[in-house]
Amino acid sequence: MAKQVIQQLLTQGRVTRGWLGVGIQPLTAELARKFGVNEGDGVLVNEVFEKNPAAAAGIKPGDILTRIDGTVIDTPNRLSRVVAGLLPGSTAKVEIVRDQQRLVLDVALIERRDHAVITSLPQARTEVTLGLDVQDLTPGLADKFKLRESRGVLISKVEPGSLAQSEGLHEGDLIKEVNRVDVGSVGEFSSALSKVRRGETVLLRVLRESRAFYVVLKSTDPLASDAESRQRRSRMLRDSTYRKAYASTESIAPR
Repeated sequence: MAKQVIQQLLTQGRVTRGWLGVGIQPLTAELARKFGVNEGDGVLVNEVFEKNPAAAAGIKPGDILTRIDGTVIDTPNRLSRVVAGLLPGSTAKVEIVRDQQRLVLDVALIERRDHAVITSLPQARTEVTLGLDVQDLTPGLADKFKLRESRGVLISKVEPGSLAQSEGLHEGDLIKEVNRVDVGSVGEFSSALSKVRRGETVLLRVLRESRAFYVVLKSTDPLASDAESRQRRSRMLRDSTYRKAYASTESIAPR
């Protein structure tokens, strides 16, 4: 890549980077199980930006991106480096896994136009007893939470101490899919969840402002949820006390 950078500086006076146009996240063990692949065998595409190379080539949210021009892609950082090393205008062979089928797509790259080529958003785990309230998305709520969507299931409240809260879901997140099925209303969301049996996992696709990510939820019964919630609150209290004590110690330490 260093030689390529020097050559671009000599011929163009500037450095250009390839742009794929996707949002991704690491493929954790839980996500890998839901998508039927091995942990670390690629990265998960959670968003495809309209009118960008990936979208034009047919890449979709939920695809597992495994190789680019034969190079193994196992982390978001590796994907970022590989794409940045490709020239705008070149065509890359991108290997993906979709519904456990391997496909190779030709993607015509364009020049990178901003600094965030690929985003990696945190994952979360929760239960079917989510510890949150939802409602249908309205135009006013979409404006309030900076969502460029017209349909979806909006999280309107997260219960304090719930697993949903401790794992990062919060008010304003928009649920778009349940187990790879689109949900555009609370009715569709509830119908999808009603098909989940106790102990099964659920895959959600969530939007937060302009970024998407996947969440794997593990279903439990309400009584177990209440017990686990109490345990989580106890752990959170202990952790909070420890953090406060540590911060106090740190504040008086010599510098």
